[in-house]
This record gives sequence, C-alpha cells and structure tokens, in this order.
Amino acid sequence: MSDEKRKDRRHSREEKIFIEVLAASSDTASDNLMLECSTRDISKNGLKIHARFPFIQGSILELLLNFESGGYKFLLTGEVKWVENISDEDYLAGFELVDAEHSDYMVWQKMFAEAS
Repeated sequence: MSDEKRKDRRHSREEKIFIEVLAASSDTASDNLMLECSTRDISKNGLKIHARFPFIQGSILELLLNFESGGYKFLLTGEVKWVENISDEDYLAGFELVDAEHSDYMVWQKMFAEAS
C-alpha cells in the first residue's frame, strides 16, 4: 500500500463523501452514479476513502466532501492512486487531489495552510 508516499501530514477524519462516476468502465455497469463513501484520513493533497466497491486505479473522479461537524462542503477532483480490498465488500482507496476547474481545490489548500 502506498500510504508512505504521501508527503503531507494526515489528519484522521471520518466524514461522509459522495463520489460521482460519470462513465462506467464496463458495458454492464451504470453511468452517472453517485456513490456514498467515508473518509478515513485527509491531507492537503489527498484522501483515504472507505468504500463498498472497488475504484479503478488512475480514474479521475469528482468528490463532494461534506464536513458535518463544521458545515463545510468541498467539491474536489481526485485521481485514484491505489485500491486495497480489506474484506469481501470493503475497500480502501487513496485519492490524490488535482487542481481542476470549478473545484474548491484552492480553498481546500488554504484550509490546511491555516491549520499549520
């Protein structure tokens, strides 16, 4: 697993996250899905996410992160860097955040700069 590759300090945080899958990778899967997952930890440039389904490494996906504790919402874009099957229907995935148009990437970055 590639946890050690992350350069930024991780913050353990379990929050609800919705991941939008615009186009499925196979003919039998549905397009335009909104998947509910949860974060395990967050950092300035990445997220570790717990899901009930595997993501495809290298996929670029839209992430809607809802911090219920503070009322903050972020629309982010992330690339799946790794996926680990932890049980029959449970997966962990590492996402690297990318600066994309119409995302809250800069606000997210600023939040971590202020926390230092």
